[in-house]
Amino acid sequence: MTERNASGEYVSLVIHELRNPLIGIDAAARVLARDLGAHPAGRRAALVAEEARHLLDLLESVTDAEAAASGRLRSVLRSVDLAAVVRAAVEGAHLSEHEVRVRGVEGPVPVRADARRLRQVLGNLLANAGQYSPAGSPIDVTLSVDGRTRRATVEVRDRGPGIPAAQRRRLFRKFTRLTTADGTRGSGLGLYISKAIAEDHKGEVSYRPARGGGSAFSLRIPLRTRAAAARSR
Repeated sequence: MTERNASGEYVSLVIHELRNPLIGIDAAARVLARDLGAHPAGRRAALVAEEARHLLDLLESVTDAEAAASGRLRSVLRSVDLAAVVRAAVEGAHLSEHEVRVRGVEGPVPVRADARRLRQVLGNLLANAGQYSPAGSPIDVTLSVDGRTRRATVEVRDRGPGIPAAQRRRLFRKFTRLTTADGTRGSGLGLYISKAIAEDHKGEVSYRPARGGGSAFSLRIPLRTRAAAARSR
């Protein structure tokens, strides 16, 4: 067994041993918060549940990052409507402090993809946009199709401070935390995992400074080919 494989197995074991008790803590704290309501102990129980959920999300990120680093991150590709995936990601982002404006292609955009993984990427881009931009500012989500290159693009644009030029080269590396984070919570793994997922779809995730300020991140993947469509019937 190589050192990398041994390290991966150890990480998997630790994550497995931590996940089950955290799930139990999360469930018990949610029940207590519901039963106790507005009582101070109920609010404390809700905070315990929130922290347990945060740790569970962190474990999932570490699992995905380890799989990406070892080449074991795999997507289950099926015929998917990218427009529907975008709508589901926006609805699941819960960005109540922002107006999320979805634009572009309204009809079906057929791609061969893992819908869950694509929602994971878009969820990360939307969460970052929400964290790094002022409350009340709009977030634009644009879906476009390039018939010449046979690729679809989803761009998420915010009105935040943008990313300093000196830090852009580190954006998609593991554990990258930018100076603009200003105390926001995060593992520094989201963009690294998103890049790996996009590449597993023969696509890419990229960044550009948005005109007028803010950041624009794009997920770009191939459209479904006729041959793939025939195989999926």
